[in-house]
Amino acid sequence: MKNFENINKRAQKNTGRIQESQPDFMRAFKKLQQEGYKANALDEKTKEFIALTYAVADKCEGCIGNHINKLFKLGATREEISDIVAVCIVMGGGPASVYGGYALEAYDEAAGEN
Repeated sequence: MKNFENINKRAQKNTGRIQESQPDFMRAFKKLQQEGYKANALDEKTKEFIALTYAVADKCEGCIGNHINKLFKLGATREEISDIVAVCIVMGGGPASVYGGYALEAYDEAAGEN
């Protein structure tokens, strides 16, 4: 069983390494992220759903944990995550079923249902 809290901490630590060597770039990247996730025509929750879809498709465990935590705080339900996983599997086949399962595992962990 994966522990997405530890995966997220490791991803943040590794991002910090890049921040140390590329501070200007990472500040610009952070600003890009903030602008990209800001509510406009789409609300923040919808944008996080899209980001989760990419996280599953790109097989990024740190991204899955990060976006699940944000979605959990935005009130996303397990059923909504499950629907996203279904679309990911349709679009991504077998690999999406594995990483989609990670998204549900991360949600259960965030909800305290290990």
